[in-house]
Amino acid sequence: MDSSYTWIFIVGIVVFLFVIVILLCFTQSNGDRLFLGDDTEGLSEIPETPALLQSLSEDSRLSYRRAKVFQQRCPPDSISTDITLSQYVSIQEKGVAAFEFEWDIETNCIVSSRTEIQFSFGESCVQTNLPLPRNQDVYYWEAKIFEKPRQTVIAVGVATKPYPHWRLPGWNRHSVGYFSDTGRKHINNPFQGKPFGSGFSQGDVIGVGYRHRTGTVFFTRNGRRLEDACTGLRWNLFPTIGANGPCEVHVNLGQMGFVFVEANVKKWGLAPIQGTLAPPPAYGAEAGSMLLERGGRQQQHTIINTTVPQHQHYQNQNQNQNQNQNQNQQQGGDINNNNNHNDDDDDDDDDDDNAPLIRIRPTENQPIRIPHQRTPLLSGPPSYSAISNNYGAYNSRH
Repeated sequence: MDSSYTWIFIVGIVVFLFVIVILLCFTQSNGDRLFLGDDTEGLSEIPETPALLQSLSEDSRLSYRRAKVFQQRCPPDSISTDITLSQYVSIQEKGVAAFEFEWDIETNCIVSSRTEIQFSFGESCVQTNLPLPRNQDVYYWEAKIFEKPRQTVIAVGVATKPYPHWRLPGWNRHSVGYFSDTGRKHINNPFQGKPFGSGFSQGDVIGVGYRHRTGTVFFTRNGRRLEDACTGLRWNLFPTIGANGPCEVHVNLGQMGFVFVEANVKKWGLAPIQGTLAPPPAYGAEAGSMLLERGGRQQQHTIINTTVPQHQHYQNQNQNQNQNQNQNQQQGGDINNNNNHNDDDDDDDDDDDNAPLIRIRPTENQPIRIPHQRTPLLSGPPSYSAISNNYGAYNSRH
């Protein structure tokens, strides 16, 4: 009996270790496989040859060599691109609004409303501020070609960071792009694209999906799913859009419904539409508050009582002096009348709850009096002056 329990315990340990190995094989985040071989389908790089370089224009060759040096100095693991705790909290509070495309001053494009991209000239690309999360099996987003001239080429895909901003996705390492002119997919190279689907133009919607467990990237076109573009791309990937000319692209990261129905049903958006953070109060919501309404009425009443028009300060001084004289003559009679009505006014003030606690009576408009400047009398020079004393005699004669 003891030997049978021992064999059962040993078999259980072996099965447990085997399951752990299998899970590690499918959850590696750096692209390394343990015992199941290499599954990087479509990620093999095309070797650089003089013939391939000659197929590019002179400007394209310079751009390619510049980007190659850039990625040698700044590989994808040179900076940390994992979602930090503060960024995770921001996603929980804001929802999908935490994701936005980052505008760079060196790129020839403008980003408005977080997801509306307008390219002007030259080759450039933009990426989101946060990578695709890994909390669910699939993440999906769509890009609508809002405006596109015929000669402009647009590439929609994913790439790692840092990525050369003057290159389209799919032209350099660790990037995949679906191109509008030929409908081909470019993976890690600018020389040869592989047939993938038909091209797209103004009004089309291109979707991009990513399964982080297998590193699979797939595309959709106008709500119809295409075949998988590649498998085994296990990096922190960022939604990337590039163009070589003027165009406008609007991106849906999950803030509205997708054209691809399966993504709507399974909720493949990058984050929930509404986060846990409460929205600000709507404009005009304080209209139904009696407390605010009463306070506003009292404040308005006080302002009216204490406000004195400024144009009265600039009236004629003669009229102000006449009014002041008449008021001084009537002041004696007004004091007696005011003393008789003081008791009645106090009762009225107690009954009026809306009246302010402190009454500020506007002061009468007093004219600005300028003191008369007297000219000094001429007198003789001091005793220590060098001027002759005849000056005093001359002053007395005149």
